[in-house]
Amino acid sequence: MSLFAIMNKNSAVRIYRIEVDNNTDKIILQTFQDQERYFNANFTTPLKYVAGYEPSINECCFIDNFTDAATVLRAINNSTAIPKWTKSIGLDNITALFMATDYPANKNKVAIQNFTRKQILNASKYLWLNKNTFSMSDALGFNLEDKLVALIEKDKISFKSFHNLRSIFDMNKYFAEATKADLDNFVKQSLFDIPTGFDINKIADNVIRTKVALINKSGILSNHNLPEIKLAAKNLNFNIQTTGSGKAGKITLPSTKKELKELLDFLDEDYFNSEITKQRFRSNSKRPA
Repeated sequence: MSLFAIMNKNSAVRIYRIEVDNNTDKIILQTFQDQERYFNANFTTPLKYVAGYEPSINECCFIDNFTDAATVLRAINNSTAIPKWTKSIGLDNITALFMATDYPANKNKVAIQNFTRKQILNASKYLWLNKNTFSMSDALGFNLEDKLVALIEKDKISFKSFHNLRSIFDMNKYFAEATKADLDNFVKQSLFDIPTGFDINKIADNVIRTKVALINKSGILSNHNLPEIKLAAKNLNFNIQTTGSGKAGKITLPSTKKELKELLDFLDEDYFNSEITKQRFRSNSKRPA
């Protein structure tokens, strides 16, 4: 069965076919099959993907009707039409490797590995011994990863890490971090009092952009007024700075990254009180029960 490479946006060709000899093909296939068995044996609880949720140790997420599945399956089922990878193409633009682990019995199941530059072996950096004489080589090679990043079955993709998956596929249709415009519009909401000189873009990192996107998606700020938010903060013993009073009041946005992240965590409902001990806890991810 052929090994395929998925390329990044710098390549005009999306998928290449990588030719290997028969013995190597058997070894690679066995590697992918072993990793698939590990994936299925360890991630036994599949959950529909929810943005912001981090699967626990035995869970994995899945997305139905995954658009890019069709591109991958077309390569599997029409491999001779896929261009062959050559040394001139290089390895720098590869983002993933994939193979059908049960072909031809199952032509709709594909195992996918991440591929990063650290896997590239540049033989020209080493001296090789041949008949007691060392020489340089112009050979090019790469390592296989030790685990799968995803499994595709028909139009369904199962995965452990959304972050790893988005390094291979365009996942913006499933979840996108807040853009500069999103951040600007977020802080301009009437609910917020913006300190003089405050610019969220100067301190926004991936965490802040993700939190803003999740809060916007939840609609929590448009569905709940300041008195409700202040009451929630009081119940959680969370310090929230406000100006004004009643429904005309505003939340003062903190000017430091740490305090802003804490406020965003609160607005994204990452804090909760235990019903038994009444202690306040913080969740690093969540999904509807």
